[in-house]
Amino acid sequence: MVLLVTDVFVLLTQVLLWIVVGLFTWYVLLKALPRAFLGGLVILLLLGVAAITFYRGGPAEGLFGDIWQVLAIPFSPLGLILIFLLIVLPGIFRGTVSKTGLILLRIAIPLLLILSIPAVSYFLGQRAEAQALQITRAAPAEAIGGRRVIVLLGQGTTRLQLRPRTQPAPAPTPNQNAQAPLIQPPQPLTENAYNILTQQPTQLTEQGNRLIYAARLYQEEVTRGNNPLLVVSAGSREERDRKQGETREGTAESRDIVRFLQSQGVPLGGILEDNNSPTMHDSAFNVRALLRSRQVNFGNQLFLVTSAIEMSRAALTFNREFNNQGSETVVTIVSRPTDFHTLPQRDSLRRRTQGRDLTERSFRLGDLLPNTQAFVLSSRVINEYIASIYYFLRGWIRPVSTI
Repeated sequence: MVLLVTDVFVLLTQVLLWIVVGLFTWYVLLKALPRAFLGGLVILLLLGVAAITFYRGGPAEGLFGDIWQVLAIPFSPLGLILIFLLIVLPGIFRGTVSKTGLILLRIAIPLLLILSIPAVSYFLGQRAEAQALQITRAAPAEAIGGRRVIVLLGQGTTRLQLRPRTQPAPAPTPNQNAQAPLIQPPQPLTENAYNILTQQPTQLTEQGNRLIYAARLYQEEVTRGNNPLLVVSAGSREERDRKQGETREGTAESRDIVRFLQSQGVPLGGILEDNNSPTMHDSAFNVRALLRSRQVNFGNQLFLVTSAIEMSRAALTFNREFNNQGSETVVTIVSRPTDFHTLPQRDSLRRRTQGRDLTERSFRLGDLLPNTQAFVLSSRVINEYIASIYYFLRGWIRPVSTI
C-alpha cells in the first residue's frame, strides 16, 4: 500500500512538472516572442534540422542529440539571456523598445550580472556539492566471492589531441599560389613541434580529476589484496572526423581514458570499457548490461566516480537502473564524488577539524566583481538542476525512496 501511494505521488508530480514546462513554453512562444520573430525562428529551426540531417547522415550519427542541443538552448542561462537580448535588439536599432522588451532587458542584464559574481557562483556550487557529500558513505563489507567494481563516468574528461603517426610523413608540396591570399595560411609545423604535440600525455578537461581519483581507488583496492575492476563509461567523439579504416570504438573518448589509466598504473586486464555511453542514463543502462554479459559478480555494490556537482543525479540514475528490474537483491551505489569547486560550509567543517587543520575560504573584495569563470560555474549548477528535472520527467530517477 505504501509503495502504491508513493508511485501515485511520483506520477502526479511528473504530470504537474510537465504542465509547468508546457505552460512556460506556451507563454514564451505566444506571449513573449513577437509574431515576426516566432515565424522566423520556426523557419530557422526547420532549415537547421534539414541541414543537420543532410550533413550528419542520419539519427545513428547523433542527429537527435544535435536537435536536442538546439531545442535546449532556452533552458540554459546563457541561451535564455541571448534569446532575450536578440528579441530586444531590433527595437534598440530602431530607437524604440517596447514594454515587453524593457521587461526582458530587466531580466537578462541582472541575471547575467548576478550569475557572473563569484560569491553567487560559489554559493550555488557549494549547495550542489553538499548534496554529493550527504550521500557519501563508507563502503559496506564486500560480499563473499564478489569483485570490487569501480564505475568511472568519463564523459567530457579528455580533449582531442594528436597521436604519433603510423604512416610516412607526406611529401612537401610547393606553394603555387602567385597571389598572396587575404588571410595567410598557418605556418607548417616543424618536425620538433609535431613530435612535442604527439608525445603529450592525455589532455584532461576541468572534469579530468575523476580519472586520477578512479585510478587511486583502484590502487587502494589492490593494496588491500582485492582484485578490482574499473569500468570506464564514455561515448564516441562526434566532433572528431574519422579517417578511412578507423572505427567508432577506436576513436571513442573511452579509449583515451583507458590510455591515461594505464599511465597511472592500472593494468589493461583490470579495465572494462564501455564506449557507447554519451549520457549518464546510457552509462547506467550499458554498464548494467556489460556486467551481466561478462558475468561479473560485483557483490551487489558499485563504486561510482564522477564530479560532485552531478553525483546526486548519477547515484539516483544508477540506483534506478540497477534496482528497478524486479530483483529481490538490492544493489548499493557507493558514491565517490570528486572535481570539487568549493569547500564545505564553515560550520560543517568546524565539527570535524579545528586549528591549523581547518581549511576554509575567506571572503575577498574580488568575490563581488563579475568574471567569466563564475558564470561558467553558475551555469553548470543550474544546468545540472535542469537535467535532474528532465531525468525525473523521463522516469530515469526517483528522488522518493520506496525501500
